[in-house]
Amino acid sequence: MKVLHLISSSGVYGAEKMVTGLCAALPQFGVSVTLEVFDNQHNRNVDVAEYAAAAGVPVRLLRCGGRFDPRAVRRLRADVAALGIDILHAHGYKANLYGYLATRASRTNIVATNHRFDTGRNNRLDGPLLRRFDAVYAVSDEARDSLRSEYRIARAMTIGNGIDPAAFKAVAPTLDLPHPLVGMVARLAPEKAPDDFLALASQLPDVTFVLVGDGPLRAELESGAGANVTFAGFRDDMPGVYASLDVLVQPSYREGMPMTILEAMASGVPVVATRVGAAADVIDDRRTGLLVDAGDVPGLVDAVRWLLADDGRRQAMGRTAVAAVQERFTVEAMARGYAEQYRQVMQRD
Repeated sequence: MKVLHLISSSGVYGAEKMVTGLCAALPQFGVSVTLEVFDNQHNRNVDVAEYAAAAGVPVRLLRCGGRFDPRAVRRLRADVAALGIDILHAHGYKANLYGYLATRASRTNIVATNHRFDTGRNNRLDGPLLRRFDAVYAVSDEARDSLRSEYRIARAMTIGNGIDPAAFKAVAPTLDLPHPLVGMVARLAPEKAPDDFLALASQLPDVTFVLVGDGPLRAELESGAGANVTFAGFRDDMPGVYASLDVLVQPSYREGMPMTILEAMASGVPVVATRVGAAADVIDDRRTGLLVDAGDVPGLVDAVRWLLADDGRRQAMGRTAVAAVQERFTVEAMARGYAEQYRQVMQRD
């Protein structure tokens, strides 16, 4: 079975890491994989192609100009035919549109993963398109339920994300910052709620805080941050970053299934996260992490204080989190789930 994964990307974030891990793991389940990445000429960023190639994933670039490029549809259609693709697996609204147009007149099946349910301007075609797909997957039950209720895709199902826990085991710290150290790892964009992280930091002036990641809000955030906040920017040493932290905070307003939460848990770092996306599916509150409501800054403050007040409590929670990831959220489990679903799609032909 040959599967082509298609994604348009502005960097290497959670969805990109998930797709790369999935593509790298699927061959052990009998699935031959190629990753095709949009090479958007108007806003060029092919970091995910380089990231995936470094992980051993076969990668192709799909040249695409402007907001909509019919030539890119033809190029994609030609790639699907030349590679003998059985299933095109789309990730994101742009991949959904181009993937559908490239496969609609062929016998190639098309499926999609919804990494975070969104009805914004860019997603206005998602509902009508996804109802025509052979299968639609969500990374969280919240997104699955939204696909069913908002887009009327009754067959939408959840397949959770997974990581390689071994990559985060026994790693040396790489951030040289004072402890206790509380971190946030995210793209610096409004839905990630970095302002709430800074509000948290302002309430705990004796604690060091670090923001890892980049994004459109960085300059504004830096101008309003306190002296106890460091901006570390984009890092390619994430296992060492997690090993440096005492607590990770994920204060997002909207999420799918954050890879950051899984990576921190695999590193034995207690996580404080908001109840959005799959956070409540992943975290067993007060056992493998702490959950608060989105926008509840006092709740974030209380949770971080509670963790920092007791080293033993924090370390015990970290050990329990490591075990939870190893049991439920490995990249192998994720790839096995997708491989089984691909075969079901093929059997329906």
